[in-house]
Amino acid sequence: MPPKQSVRSRREPGLPRGALARIQQRLGAGLTAPLDALLRQSPDPDGVLNLLDRYTEAAPAGLIAELGRRPRALTYLTAAFAQGSLLTEPFLAEPGLALQFARDRSFTKLHSYQDLKEDFARFSTTESAMDLAEKLARFKSRNYARIALKDVLAMATLAETTLELSALADVIVAQALLDADRELGKRCGQPQYRDVRDRIARSGFSVVSLGKLGGNELNYSSDIDLLFIYARDGETAGTGLPESVLSNREYFTRLAQSVAARLTQATAAGPVFRVDLRLRPEGDQGDLTLSLASALDYYARRARDWELQMLIKARHSAGDARLTRAFLQGVDARIYSSPANIQAIRSVLSSRERMSQRLAESRRDTLDVKRHPGGIRDIELLTQCLQRLYGAREPWVRSGGTLHALRKLNDKGLLSDRDYAGLTSAYEFLRRIEHRIQISRGQQSHRLPANPEALDRLARRAGIEADAGETPGRILAFRLLETLDKVGGIYHRLIDARAAEPPPGIFELRPASAVADRARQSYPWALRRLEAQAPELAKLVREAEVPPRARPRVARFLAALTSSTDALAVARGQSAALERALGILRLSDNLSDLLIRHPKDIVMLSSGASQAAARTQLSLTLQTSERTLADDENACMAAVRHAEADLVPSAPLPWVQEKSLSARDKMALLRQTYRARTLALAGRDCVERVHIFDALRSWAALATTSVATAFALALLEAPGITLGDSASSGMASAPPLLAVLALGRLGLSEFDLGSDADLVFVVRSGAQPEQMLRAVRVTEKMIEALSSYTRDGTVFAVDTRLRPRGSEGELVITEDALLEYAANAAHPWEALTYLKACFIAGDPELGRRVASRLTEQIFDRFADDPGLARALQEMRRRLEKESRPRSSLTKTAPGGYYDVDFAVSYLRLRHRLQVPAGSNMAEQIAALAEARILAGSDSDELTAGASFLRAVDHAERLVMGKSARGIPERLGQAEGVEHLLQLWGFLSGDGRGGSLQARLTEVQHQVRALFTRALESE
Repeated sequence: MPPKQSVRSRREPGLPRGALARIQQRLGAGLTAPLDALLRQSPDPDGVLNLLDRYTEAAPAGLIAELGRRPRALTYLTAAFAQGSLLTEPFLAEPGLALQFARDRSFTKLHSYQDLKEDFARFSTTESAMDLAEKLARFKSRNYARIALKDVLAMATLAETTLELSALADVIVAQALLDADRELGKRCGQPQYRDVRDRIARSGFSVVSLGKLGGNELNYSSDIDLLFIYARDGETAGTGLPESVLSNREYFTRLAQSVAARLTQATAAGPVFRVDLRLRPEGDQGDLTLSLASALDYYARRARDWELQMLIKARHSAGDARLTRAFLQGVDARIYSSPANIQAIRSVLSSRERMSQRLAESRRDTLDVKRHPGGIRDIELLTQCLQRLYGAREPWVRSGGTLHALRKLNDKGLLSDRDYAGLTSAYEFLRRIEHRIQISRGQQSHRLPANPEALDRLARRAGIEADAGETPGRILAFRLLETLDKVGGIYHRLIDARAAEPPPGIFELRPASAVADRARQSYPWALRRLEAQAPELAKLVREAEVPPRARPRVARFLAALTSSTDALAVARGQSAALERALGILRLSDNLSDLLIRHPKDIVMLSSGASQAAARTQLSLTLQTSERTLADDENACMAAVRHAEADLVPSAPLPWVQEKSLSARDKMALLRQTYRARTLALAGRDCVERVHIFDALRSWAALATTSVATAFALALLEAPGITLGDSASSGMASAPPLLAVLALGRLGLSEFDLGSDADLVFVVRSGAQPEQMLRAVRVTEKMIEALSSYTRDGTVFAVDTRLRPRGSEGELVITEDALLEYAANAAHPWEALTYLKACFIAGDPELGRRVASRLTEQIFDRFADDPGLARALQEMRRRLEKESRPRSSLTKTAPGGYYDVDFAVSYLRLRHRLQVPAGSNMAEQIAALAEARILAGSDSDELTAGASFLRAVDHAERLVMGKSARGIPERLGQAEGVEHLLQLWGFLSGDGRGGSLQARLTEVQHQVRALFTRALESE
């Protein structure tokens, strides 16, 4: 979502005041104030006034009067007139269109294919006198206006916008095919063939979409790439007229020509679409349509690599869906036939390089968001290459849409979290700029305008304001260059390992020397820029002695910081925050990316952030779909109170009950709050000496508060289920029903950066079927709120596989069923899991009772089991196999954290030792020592080993952004882990304690010995 527009006026002395007076007179006094407010927020107030002058002069008096009764229509008009020709022309051609949209209760709804098909049927009835091409063009224009208006008003996401544009194109293609087939059939009869039983059957015909349309990613000025296929050869039935009998091949060739003609015919509203048929087999030289058999033979035998890669996006658009399905199934194996050989896609990459060279030779004065290296095309090409490389063994990654495909590659671990976040954010930014270019020009273009005034207008239309003495256009160009460089780096690292670094930028809107300095000496360039704006901060950075490997990250952050006056002001007033930011930037790529994308979150890195700082941070970063929280005093103050207060586990964040915020606002606020607090905790841990278990308890508190907040938000969206304890939850009082238990690391209060949340959902016994259904709905909504990836990021993944019977079990289980399972069916490994059960959200009475009774059932089941030690030892041997040959794994390797967990849990089971829910491993070891179950020396040694193992894991997560497969092998990352362990006191800085690997090996030997003694002691 683009940043909200500034409320300060952009009107200059040269504004057409006469036009404003005329418009105000026509609209009447009731709309004067709303119009002034809308102009103040408009990216192009002069253009809006000129167009409103034309509009109000030509519109009927009754329509103008209606605007006064529906001021929302004026909002739509000013938004449209500020954007450019694609939005302007429909509203001028149909003056009543804004009022129709204002009256339409489904205006903000995502229109499906079926919705649009029904809309066209109604439109066609009211406009029956038009020929089809004119009708299709008008229908498209009206819907493009609706879709684009939602887009510029931030009422729709990128994915929703492109999906709706694609569905609209499918409806239009289907109508063109239906009309063409009806007309041709009247002249020639139906195309037929004889089936295996010698019966006459109609031959099917389908339109397969490729490219942007095939990926459901159509933009406002895309060509539509189509491929025509028919089912069987034969001939038409004829009509009795001379020459009415045609071969099926000839019939379908004429049909394809007729469909294309209807779509490209010139009308008063322009052509419907530009249709590109050159992606068919043999291109311009090939047949316009092919039989299914011929098409499959071509792609099996003669298709080039780029043609196979192109089919990744192929999907059905119109005609016989079964025929399209048969075609796609037939080519699927061929597309993914070379999963391990990157040379299979070299021809695709070489064509990309040739295209980039041609682009470089054409124009050097403006940036192209699609074709420039690192642009939209590179992201799409990279995604398709990865799909081809891995699609054979991982069918899950086969997806036409770029964003969906990236998500699936990340789901399977084939694309790192960092690269996934970088590519998706870059893709959304580049597509948003592309859309603003196309809306403003009404034509297929991907280039930034060369004219500075036009570039400034484009930037404001994308939500970018002038800042720190820079014009909006130059800020846009700078951000675009950064994005292209970032994508280029990912592209070359993943696809072309031979390239040491991406090629330098080709297009320069800044002086050539400045861009070269930024590209080759970005750290000095960023420091000079900081020096000019905040010399005291530049001095602090220089004194910090940033190591060379971290300088590119620091440079990017300083560039982002100095591009925002507000963020820079926060940094100047909070020098400790900048010190913590530098600590993050020295160590972690992943966390650095977060900080670079959200520099205003630097306020959260200052310990004891003041109310003023908290208010500043909220007004800058906590954007909602309609306005910032700072625009609402009550909502802002509620969030400020949260920003200053300690987190209260098991209680939702205070703003959950703010009625001024929509559900969408609150979901976004949850993700933004989690992101900001993640940076705050990471900043603390990167620069301060921390006790590892205290540090992890802070991360767990953030996670439990987030779960409780997501749970409360889910309740608000599912009437009929509320919490029973209104005092603790802030929710309305109602009979208790649903509770959330944490297991695993969250249940131990040892949650960490990149951890999944292991959760179990329990309802009280006796719940009615409709209550169970609602409980499941709340649970699903809660999981979605926490784990869905959105433009605001995500919170964390939720893992529900530790519930009884794992993935095969019920998502929500009754109290009696859970306890019965623990008493009679749980395995030994589940006994260890359920000992960690801790209530974190929902009904406190139910949750705490279930957690306590669950422990009792586990004790009764396993305390006296003579085979328990042997079962745990066997389980431990199986887990060790996961670590081979990586002895540096802190979890599964012999002497890893599993040994600590198994030893402590075993002793607790054997001796029926209860500990408070949420006790971490150090506290459980202390309880064993106090009960004299564990000797004092063993207790100290086991606590020290557990602390060291957790510290290594925490350091790896901070440096790498996720759990590591052992000590990092990259030099910079390994040094970062060692630096943190020295800071926290686990390694000496003089090297006398040996290397990290040596110390880890020593600890693992000690822990393994303690594990062995514990399980053999009985």
